[in-house]
Amino acid sequence: MIGDIVTGASGATLGIAAGVGAVALLRKRFSKKKIEGRTPHTTFVLSGNLKQTSLLDAIQFLEIGKRQGIMHVYSGRRKGYLTFIAGRVVDAFYRNQTGREAVFSMLDLEEGDFYFEPRIVAQPKLIQESILDLAFEWDARKK
Repeated sequence: MIGDIVTGASGATLGIAAGVGAVALLRKRFSKKKIEGRTPHTTFVLSGNLKQTSLLDAIQFLEIGKRQGIMHVYSGRRKGYLTFIAGRVVDAFYRNQTGREAVFSMLDLEEGDFYFEPRIVAQPKLIQESILDLAFEWDARKK
């Protein structure tokens, strides 16, 4: 009986050690890698339909996650984009509008699709306001 307890205890110890080793290997394998000392590589993807998810909600989700890349917005044959750096919208284009006015026009869209493309963005910040400030101004304009 004592032999069974010792064998069981040593088996449990080996199992725990194997589990810890497996977790360490998985952490090492799935850890974020630096690309030339810049931003971490990510396979994050966000896409949706504007009837199901408002563009403002999608933008806020990216802001909270401090994502970097380009959100493509499609409405019929028209296409726009929002550029994100560290979760902040820094530039936008829709139809013949740029900057804040383009953001306001895209926030008005009720139909269409969006797709976020994670990528390294190197451009000046043409929009200085936070999305919350822009949303308040957009809402005030609608009234």
